[in-house]
Amino acid sequence: MNEISWFFIGHMVCVSQWAAFLLVDRAYLGKGRVKHVGFWSVVLVAGMLAFSLIFQIGFFTLETVWYNVGYVLLSTLLFGGTLPQKLTAALINGTMCLLSENTVRYVVSWVTGTSLQVVWQRPGCLVTMTLTNLIVGVVVAYFSHQWKDERALESPQALVMSFFPGIVVVLNVVLMISVKDEPADSLMVLLTLGLTVAVLLHMYIVQMFNQQMVRQQELHVQTALERERAEALMDSYTTQRRLTHEFTNHIEALTLLLQQGEYEEAKAYLATVTKIIAAHTTIMNTHNPLLDALLSKKYEEATRKGVMLYFDLPDLRAIPLEKTDLVMVVSNLLNNAIDAAAQADPPEVYFRMRKTEEELLLSVRNRVREDLDLPDGQLPRSTKKEPGHGIGLWNVTDVLRKYQGEYAISCRDKWFRFTCSVPVHRI
Repeated sequence: MNEISWFFIGHMVCVSQWAAFLLVDRAYLGKGRVKHVGFWSVVLVAGMLAFSLIFQIGFFTLETVWYNVGYVLLSTLLFGGTLPQKLTAALINGTMCLLSENTVRYVVSWVTGTSLQVVWQRPGCLVTMTLTNLIVGVVVAYFSHQWKDERALESPQALVMSFFPGIVVVLNVVLMISVKDEPADSLMVLLTLGLTVAVLLHMYIVQMFNQQMVRQQELHVQTALERERAEALMDSYTTQRRLTHEFTNHIEALTLLLQQGEYEEAKAYLATVTKIIAAHTTIMNTHNPLLDALLSKKYEEATRKGVMLYFDLPDLRAIPLEKTDLVMVVSNLLNNAIDAAAQADPPEVYFRMRKTEEELLLSVRNRVREDLDLPDGQLPRSTKKEPGHGIGLWNVTDVLRKYQGEYAISCRDKWFRFTCSVPVHRI
């Protein structure tokens, strides 16, 4: 193969590898704050390729390893996710790259009898590596997307689960840079294939464990939800029984006042009774029983804390959120808003939802005691001990990422606003 052909095909391996990294990052981390990700991805790949050409970065050397480590870390900055999630994506990419290219290299060397140090210069080996990178990248991206949607492992658990793939990465680095000037033997081929199979089995076990955790969490949330709904219904039933029992006494009291000509006192008494009844008989009618029960519960909680809670709701019988996610979003937003408004004057919260053919829009606006510092529209960082917003909003944004939703926050003139949208096409 002439020098130009070797140069072109050799760097196609690099480009295919970097493209696979971007596919996995996009699938696992989701959309971030960077706009025009496609454009910046092309810029990043072009920049890395130019750097490789200028400084003559070789193939299958320790220098190459560090070069690609830099790339997998840089590529995660184009997408969303937390720092641990970005590191996990980098580990997935590193494992995928080393396993696929080492396996191809050793198998081709063994089949053709070519030395490991020069086998990667064969056109067939380079083409096979290029195709392998793309195919494996698409497959890993598909499963990474599923993993992102169903992720239930806590950070310590995920860290433990990442230990074995990390060891495999180290072993593959050693295999890559310590080859001898001779063809691969059957033992080394079995070792590379064995590491690949071991990682696949490991990921299958992790996925089974994760699915079990998902089922446990769903069961826990469903149980808590059913208990909350039962408590809300029981509270409503008890209140109605009490109001019914007192209704006769209220009628007798009004009759007595009217008979005595105490019309102003009768009007005042009637107004007081009306407020009491209204506070306990507010009924939501969005045609979504779960949302109606949840909002009624939050209305009662707001009333007990002296907060005025106002709703603007359409027909919401079909919305693009699963039940558990709906409860998490609405509960966290209203809990934060009610707690913050209770410290403000006047204590007011406005909750609004709108549904179009393209998206579900949700907005919560509440009074705060003082304006919050939100640099660049970032979420406020607070603890559960502090009144206001903080931990709950981070949980909400986690759910929004799952549905590829977007959000915006602001705090001006002692009004805190959280607005988010969820695409309807996921129903």
